[in-house]
Amino acid sequence: MKNNAWQLLKDLHEVCHFQTREGKCVGKASSSELKRWCMNKAVLINGEQVAWDEEIDFPIFSFVLFPKNRITLL
Repeated sequence: MKNNAWQLLKDLHEVCHFQTREGKCVGKASSSELKRWCMNKAVLINGEQVAWDEEIDFPIFSFVLFPKNRITLL
């Protein structure tokens, strides 16, 4: 199975319902915001930074959002 980092994040968003981190807004993160997270290197997969359009190889052993303020999902 192949998927890019942004699509994987959007798929996880369907289950995890990520909250927005922009300004003082409250609510679900938008698809555009998820893409910006990937573009801003806020996603680590298996310990490596990935580009938003980079193909992801499975299996995934770890998935970290915001490595400076870790939010570990898997």
